[in-house]
Amino acid sequence: MELESRDKQLIALLKQNGRESVVSLSKKLGVSRATVQSRIELLERRRVIKGYTVVFEDEYENRLLRAIMAVNLKAGVSRKVVEHLRTRSQVTKILSVSGIYDLMIELTVETTQELDKQVDDIREIEGIESSVTSIVLADYH
Repeated sequence: MELESRDKQLIALLKQNGRESVVSLSKKLGVSRATVQSRIELLERRRVIKGYTVVFEDEYENRLLRAIMAVNLKAGVSRKVVEHLRTRSQVTKILSVSGIYDLMIELTVETTQELDKQVDDIREIEGIESSVTSIVLADYH
């Protein structure tokens, strides 16, 4: 089951604040309150959302593809790059790290095609010098 772009945006907003009002969400998404409410209800019925810290069903989460992208930046661009990355719903975590890379970015997508597109798009962000991407095979947390 592939989610629509608007649903992905809605989920990203709910992940930031699971208690945000439908009115606020509708303004941010540029749609009516009724549309937001119906999309939330549909996501609940489809068993994508089961709580409002936005907790995914195991079956859905296990189908998601996660990747870690290690990124080197040009000097003086980290804030600008991070702000750009924050606008992408597929970017689920951004870490500033020490070592040979400057950032570690976690991407969560539904397909390898979507991952390929996201990696290509991120590599084109001004200030990104180089990157290495690895697909997550297992999470032992």
